[in-house]
Amino acid sequence: MNRLITLILLISLSSCQEEATRIIESSIEYHGFENFYKEPVEFKFREYTYLIDRTRSPYLYTKKIQLQDSITGQPIIQIDSLWNSTEFSRSINGERLKLTEEDETRFSNSLNSVAYFYQLPLPLKDDAAIITLLENTFIEGKEYATLKVSFSEENGGTDHEDTYRYYFDTSTYALSYLSYDFHINDGGIRFRKAYQRPQGNFIFLDYDNYKAPKGTPLDSLPILFEKGKLELLSKIVSE
Repeated sequence: MNRLITLILLISLSSCQEEATRIIESSIEYHGFENFYKEPVEFKFREYTYLIDRTRSPYLYTKKIQLQDSITGQPIIQIDSLWNSTEFSRSINGERLKLTEEDETRFSNSLNSVAYFYQLPLPLKDDAAIITLLENTFIEGKEYATLKVSFSEENGGTDHEDTYRYYFDTSTYALSYLSYDFHINDGGIRFRKAYQRPQGNFIFLDYDNYKAPKGTPLDSLPILFEKGKLELLSKIVSE
């Protein structure tokens, strides 16, 4: 009997994993993000210009800003580069800077975070992502397929302890909402409502970014959002 129960559990887990993979693949297809492997993507966020290049191996993220020397008036071009989300460098006018380990980690995390959210749902395919299929969730009267995502310590980066929920439209598989807890910079709880921004071959996402008190269970955030109990922290809009 124990062997039968074990077999049933294994079959059930395998089925859930297959369904979770299907949801992710369907969402990637809907957003057109298989095209990330065919063409580099450049975008502006706040005062910076970002580049995501997955056409190469190792893949590359860059963050560029152009400043001006207050004395000479000459341009200063600062570029942060991150290969495979692990190897970071900062250069100014083509000359690589020597950074402390603390600064390197901080700048790397900042660049990686922007690139991660901009590419969603594509990063859910990363080897470090641990995907769990949850029961569907209703938000604002509509049903959404729901995935829990955590990360393995190996290849999961400095943020591997963070935990996410992703909510996908059950008809189109568009990524529509997400929530997460994070631990760097004193930690916090966030809930995001996504807005689609079609551009070329892609459907990118902008967000209303909400804040919840620390310790709020992630699975309670959709209900708190509907009740207006979350604080609108910011609007995240790229160009």
